Amino acid sequence: MPIAAPSLFHGAPASGRTVSFGRTGERSDHDFRDHVAALCHALEKIGGKRVLVYTEDSYAAAVCLAAVAQTGSVAVLAPNRQPETFRRLAVGASAALVDTDVAFGEAAAIEMLAPLAPSGSGSRPTRSASAWQWRELDPDSPLAEFRTSGTTGEDKGVVKRLRHLVDEVETLEALFGNGLTERTRIFGTVSHQHIYGLLFRVMWPLLAGRAFQSDLLLHPQEILPQMTDAADALLVSSPVHLKRMELTGELKSIASVCRATFSSGGPLDAATAHGIASTLGESPVEILGSTETGGVAIRQRSRDDEVWQPLPHVSVERDSEGERLVVTSPFASEGDPVEPGQCRFRMGDRIELLPEGGFLLMGRGDRIVKVGEKRLSLPAMESDLERHPRVREAALLVLDQGGQGRVHAVVSLDEKGRVELREGGRRSLSTALGNHLALRWDRVLLPRLWRYVDELPRDAQGKLPRKRLEALFDRERRDPVRIGESRSPHRIERRIEIPNDLSFLHGHFEGFPVVAGVVQLRWVMEAATDLLGEPPRITGLEALKFPDPLLPGQTLDLEVEVAPPSGPIRFR
Repeated sequence: MPIAAPSLFHGAPASGRTVSFGRTGERSDHDFRDHVAALCHALEKIGGKRVLVYTEDSYAAAVCLAAVAQTGSVAVLAPNRQPETFRRLAVGASAALVDTDVAFGEAAAIEMLAPLAPSGSGSRPTRSASAWQWRELDPDSPLAEFRTSGTTGEDKGVVKRLRHLVDEVETLEALFGNGLTERTRIFGTVSHQHIYGLLFRVMWPLLAGRAFQSDLLLHPQEILPQMTDAADALLVSSPVHLKRMELTGELKSIASVCRATFSSGGPLDAATAHGIASTLGESPVEILGSTETGGVAIRQRSRDDEVWQPLPHVSVERDSEGERLVVTSPFASEGDPVEPGQCRFRMGDRIELLPEGGFLLMGRGDRIVKVGEKRLSLPAMESDLERHPRVREAALLVLDQGGQGRVHAVVSLDEKGRVELREGGRRSLSTALGNHLALRWDRVLLPRLWRYVDELPRDAQGKLPRKRLEALFDRERRDPVRIGESRSPHRIERRIEIPNDLSFLHGHFEGFPVVAGVVQLRWVMEAATDLLGEPPRITGLEALKFPDPLLPGQTLDLEVEVAPPSGPIRFR
């Protein structure tokens, strides 16, 4: 199917095809054209070259991008809706396009527009809105600024030009479009505020003429029944969500309708990939890339095993000094320009090049550390730890302990491992895992502190933020250990563990420590603040009961739901 890009971005005649579907119903290309035109008029009145964008609706995100392109602005995509994030990104912005009722503190000083109703007159644009004079777009014009921590851990903006995104979409369609039809509906569990989600969930279907899901659904119980009803579907997901779906066996429900599955944002373990292949017929197509480079390579374990194959038009080499992956690509927007439309960028991944043109990933080159004057590859030790039969996943980091850097370990166990942890205790299991590593590693390098979680604390993109790992080792423990999290626009669920060294347990009560009700309310309010983007205003507490004591060492689920727009907070 030929790409229509970027025709929808400059007002191509509408055919009536469905652009998106979801809780708010179906939107056609007629709707899209009118919504973009209305937003263009509103943005042109305000002026300015930077527009802050945060939408929970993916159709609204597409409207924002098209309107920003038409008005010659740049969309600054906020990675989350935290007040501090908006405060920083609002600097220099002329307007904020937001489709949620949440107020954003200091950022509210700039002009706030609802993407689908910029005039405030409702969700439908007026007929006069379509009178916008559509402009031909320059492929080299900057379109979107993403936020990324890159290989350094420092937050920075990465600007993508229109051609970076459109060229990658055309490559995706050439590679995978033949297996799809106009009836294929695109579903996803990854946010469009990040480059993988935007490309695969929004821009690819938008420009190739396929309908995409406007809602972000994170739970298998929500998304899989909708895929079954679609009759012809594609799933864009992450390792975290795919592993959860595969472990529960719920993927069987979409075996007859799912044409393809994509995964990115982190490593997909072989067991999950092969389990999905046995259920759906093929393992997920894994995408390797970064915000700076765009897509770099793909693999499908049922076909390629561990070997990554570079995408068309992308060349790879190995930096001889650090053995790192060096990418030359038309999708790259950072690095050294080597020729018109091509940049050369050095990534943080170590690789082994293969004669056939593919490569193997050998861990992160920027995670080589010194501990006790000895050099240690954290990825290599993680791999060794994951070879233990009771370990599903492991993450290592070096933290200060007594004035020296020491290795700390966060481990996700299999079912038998969790039984051993409950019955034998942390000390026994930690000793066993340490002895397992001691077969290869010097004892000065072995982890000094261990934390056990059901799942590693990945973010929505499947990455492991260092701050989340560090929080598991806080000395003054005032918060529970956050094992996992999922959320929708008005609901958040957290799997948490009550640490034995929780500071609130002291003196409450002697000989029988329990978590006080006021502490539980503190955790509820923190979750509600994360969900809303600002602290909620409390006017009263109703039907408050604590029927069961929370004890140290317990694992539980905290669920918080907020009724829009300013209704009650319910939790359990």
